[in-house]
Amino acid sequence: MTPSSAQSGAGPTGAWRQYATPEAAGFSSEGLAKAFRYADSVRSGAVMIVYRGSVVGAWGDVSRKLDLRSVRKSLVSALFGIAADRKQISLDRTLGSLGIADNAPLTAAEQGARIRDLLAARSGVYLPAAYADASQDTERPARGSHAPNTFWFYNNWDFNTLGVIYERFVDSSLYASFDTRVAGPIGMEDYQLADGYLVYEPTNSLHPAHTFRMSARDLARFGQLYLQGGAWNGRRLIPREWVAESTAPKSTVGGPGQGYGYMWWTRAPGSMGATYPEADKRALYYGSGTGGQLVLVIPSDELVIVHRGDTDNNRYISGRDAWRIVELILSARTGTASGAAARIPLTPAPFASQLPAVPEPVFIALDAPLRAELSGRYEIAPNTIVRLFEFAGRLFGNFPGQGEAELFGTTRSSFTIRALPGVRIDFERDAAGRVTGMSGQIGPPRFRGVKQ
Repeated sequence: MTPSSAQSGAGPTGAWRQYATPEAAGFSSEGLAKAFRYADSVRSGAVMIVYRGSVVGAWGDVSRKLDLRSVRKSLVSALFGIAADRKQISLDRTLGSLGIADNAPLTAAEQGARIRDLLAARSGVYLPAAYADASQDTERPARGSHAPNTFWFYNNWDFNTLGVIYERFVDSSLYASFDTRVAGPIGMEDYQLADGYLVYEPTNSLHPAHTFRMSARDLARFGQLYLQGGAWNGRRLIPREWVAESTAPKSTVGGPGQGYGYMWWTRAPGSMGATYPEADKRALYYGSGTGGQLVLVIPSDELVIVHRGDTDNNRYISGRDAWRIVELILSARTGTASGAAARIPLTPAPFASQLPAVPEPVFIALDAPLRAELSGRYEIAPNTIVRLFEFAGRLFGNFPGQGEAELFGTTRSSFTIRALPGVRIDFERDAAGRVTGMSGQIGPPRFRGVKQ
C-alpha cells in the first residue's frame, strides 16, 4: 500500500497539483457543485479542498491575499512549538520572570501566568487589548477574578503578549521567523514579509497584535503541514509532539467535545450537532477568524479545507455559512483516491459573485515633522474630539465611538487605516500649508473636523 501524504509528510514540492476529476479523489462532482453554488451564493472569497496533498477543488481567487484575522494565532502557536523544541524558550517561564508589563502594572498573581497559560487563553490577566472585538470588552472578567490556568477566556491580551514575548526572547522579528521556519520551507507561493504588520492600540495596551495577510493556497499549505504532523518532504519543521499537544483541548468551551488547545479550536465526534451531521462524525481542529477565515484539518479523512471571506471588499461570511460549505464538501465524499489518480496543474474555478481585488496601497514613511504637524485635536462635532498622537514613531487616531487605530499615509495629506479596508482620511491645509482640519469616513458615517 502506498503511504498517503499525511502519513509520509510529503507536501507538494512545487505549485499545487489538482486531481483531474473529483471522482479520482473519491468525491462527487455533483456534490461539490452544490458546495460551490452555496459558497458563490454567500459571496465567499475563496475555498480550497486538499486531500492527501493534492487539490480536489479550488474556488474563487485562491492566490489573493486577505487578512487572516484570528487565524494568525495558529501561526504564532507553531512558532512557539518550534522555539520550545529548540530550547530557545521554556513554556513554563512566567510573565514576572520575563519582565512583562503593560499600561497597568501586573499584580503578583498575574505575574505568575506562564507562557503555556497564554497559549491556552488561561492567563487570568484581564486587561484591555489591541485588535479585540467588542465581545472581549463586554465579557472580559474582572481583574483578579481567576488565578492563572484556572479559567478559559478568549483573550487578545494573551495572544498579543505572546508576540511580544517571542520578539524579545526568541527572534527580533516574528514575521521573519515565520518566513524562515515555515513559509519558505513549505513553499508558500504568495507570502512575503510585508504581509505581516502590527496593529497597536496604545491607549489600551502596549502590546500590538501581530497580524498576517495570506492567500488561500498558502494557508492550505499551513494546514497540510499540520495534517502531516509538522513534516514536509522529509524535513521536520514543527515537532510532531507539538502538533499533537497544541491541537488537543486544554479547556472545554461551549459544550461537550468543544475545546480550545494552544491557539487551535478542537472538536470531538458528536460535538458539532445535528446541523452539521457529516462534520459531527469526525474529530477535527481548526483556526478561525472574523469574516469567514478558516483553516480546517480533519486527520481521519486526510483532508484540509480552507475558506476565506473577502473582507477587503467588506464581505464578511458568517461562521454558520462557512461551516455549511464544509458540511456540503464532506457530504460529497464517496470513497478514497486511486493511488494512480492523474493530477493536473491547479485550475481554480471563479465565483460569479467575485469582486476584483482591492489594490494594496503603497505607504509612505511618516517623518517626525509630519507626525508632529498632524498630531493634535480635531473637533468633528460640538464637544466631540478626534485626537491624533504619536507613539513609537507612528501616528495614531482616537476616534469617538470607533476606537483607536494607526494611520498609514499614501501621501502627506491622505491616510488610511490598514486594519480597516476602505477608510480614507484627508487633511486640509491653508494657503500657507498649515494643517487646518481633517475629513474622512470610517464605516457609514462621514466626518469633518477643525484642528484646534
